[in-house]
Amino acid sequence: MNGRFASLVLLIMAGCAKLPFAPEPLIPLRNPDPPAMRESFARALPNRFTSDDTIIIQAPFHHDLAVLGVLQVNRSAGTFELIALNHLGIKLFDLKGDRSNVSLDYVLPPLLGLKDILLSIGRDVARMYLDLVPAQSAKTEIESDRILFIDRQSDGTAIYEFGGDPPALRQKWLEGFFGDIWRVRYFRYSTESGALYPRGVVMDNERYHYRIIIKNRDVEIDR
Repeated sequence: MNGRFASLVLLIMAGCAKLPFAPEPLIPLRNPDPPAMRESFARALPNRFTSDDTIIIQAPFHHDLAVLGVLQVNRSAGTFELIALNHLGIKLFDLKGDRSNVSLDYVLPPLLGLKDILLSIGRDVARMYLDLVPAQSAKTEIESDRILFIDRQSDGTAIYEFGGDPPALRQKWLEGFFGDIWRVRYFRYSTESGALYPRGVVMDNERYHYRIIIKNRDVEIDR
């Protein structure tokens, strides 16, 4: 993968992608009620939104790379679309998908060799924004300052960590036989049009060894 990332340099704006978010401290939970926490968080999330973001990709042994992204998410339908531009406004690629499938509807010809990586990024976008609520069948572990929802799936064990005040999803990850397959962290939320929206998001993909950092610039909520 590393050699392929080098071909992006001429087309994507290089940026400084040091981790820009500080985690909010966990606080002791009082009389935690996992089902109520789950349902309250689910009700607070927007069903649909359109966001303007700076999306930064970090890969080993390469400069950080940044694209300007327009992301549309429809949680009710379980779909998303991500259009990525470089700093000159040139369209780089267009990803669409749902929880099961991702398609590359457009890619700038010099990036055709990166199709597998771009599709992997699309799957990560789905993980970041479509499945924020654990399944009702997930088992729970209650700790002093957080609750873990544990859901065993065919490709590993999905774990959702809730905490804070009000309690919200702090991170989720998929564990495989040899360790984490991917992990996404939500560093802070803001209230937008009455909905809870994550503004500091970091995804680590251990299979392809890259990190995605989402810096939100603006968002339009449609509840």
